[in-house]
Amino acid sequence: MTKKNQSTKGSYPSYGCRGFILLPCILLTSILLVVSMATLRLGHDFRTLTAGYIDRSIASEAAEAALHDAYQHLKIMDDPLSLLSNDVVYEFGSVTGDSFPSGGRMQSKSPPEYQLEMVSAYQHVGIVRITATGIGLFAATRFVAQADYAIQLCPEDVTDPCERQLRQLAWRERLND
Repeated sequence: MTKKNQSTKGSYPSYGCRGFILLPCILLTSILLVVSMATLRLGHDFRTLTAGYIDRSIASEAAEAALHDAYQHLKIMDDPLSLLSNDVVYEFGSVTGDSFPSGGRMQSKSPPEYQLEMVSAYQHVGIVRITATGIGLFAATRFVAQADYAIQLCPEDVTDPCERQLRQLAWRERLND
């Protein structure tokens, strides 16, 4: 019987440090955990940045649409050089009859708005500034754009057919104050 016990004891390797392999495994697992947490955090940050970019892009598109609508408004006005009040805010399509889809998924929260302001006028020539405000997915995201247009009206004493001329002078994004 002693031979059997001795042969059984001899088949197991005898190491001096049992359980030492546990320490490198815990260390490697901890490193992998830290790396995966950092990757998750980085992914979350990129997702947040992308959502902000999309929101701002939608607000920018809404403001551009409002600038185009205001341009059409200037073309159909009887006398654009007679703008008396700069406080009138026009909603998209209120004059031109166009529609702007809003309030749905991946759409502007509300229709954009614009204001017309007379910068200078002299007889049949003038400069009009359009200030358009677009809203993003959330009401807090606003994009404000301005465009200046030179307008030349037809003189009243001309007998030949004359067409009103509109020419864009400048475009700029106005930063929030």
